[in-house]
Amino acid sequence: MYNWKLTISYIGKNFYGFQKQPNKRTVQGVLEKILREIFQEDIKIFGAGRTDTGVHAIKQVVSFKSSKNWDLYKLKGAIDALLPDDIVLRNIERVDEMFHARYSAKSKTYIYIIYNSKCPSLFLKDFVWWIKYPLDREILSISANLLIGKHDFINFCINEENKNTIIEIENSYWKFYDKFLIFYISASHFLRKMIRFLIGGMVELGCGKKNLNDWITYFEKKLDKRFAPCAPPQGLYLFDVKY
Repeated sequence: MYNWKLTISYIGKNFYGFQKQPNKRTVQGVLEKILREIFQEDIKIFGAGRTDTGVHAIKQVVSFKSSKNWDLYKLKGAIDALLPDDIVLRNIERVDEMFHARYSAKSKTYIYIIYNSKCPSLFLKDFVWWIKYPLDREILSISANLLIGKHDFINFCINEENKNTIIEIENSYWKFYDKFLIFYISASHFLRKMIRFLIGGMVELGCGKKNLNDWITYFEKKLDKRFAPCAPPQGLYLFDVKY
């Protein structure tokens, strides 16, 4: 068997997430259909991260195995010819048989982009969260820094039964470029909708609706209500995967 690693980018707008679903257009479903056509055998791919509906990827990594070999240059050309306009194949390589896109990953980095302006941008609406009221950038930075380390994120996720909700955050910070506010967060893995709930919370802090003491409390014990609503998906990107 040959083991393949693909690095791809995609626009999440027209996908019901990465993971394959019946009668839904997903990244996994589209890629598997293309690879089955090329290899003429059943192909199952595995992604480094399972992005939700509307979430984008700048660097998503997938792996799959096949019984047939291909010249790398020709295989990339064959895949490129069949890919839709909202997926780009950045790189392809043969890897060790033990490599797995998800389980071999050491850390993943996501970014979230907010466009903080009184006037919306027609051309950015599918790629950022537009917030018209001003946000306190110092509070955003402090709240992000408080995430670094090991915490229980049970109050900031869609909780799945028996799922360990304690995660160690490697990096968490904001960068500010005029009207663009970009949040970076890195960890070995994330919980379902966790980053979007964190973003929603930091926005509540940034506009003064909540305070940092409340923020800290939500990481100390399980509570019956959310700290803040979930941020919309279009501002979230799978940014990088480290192996």
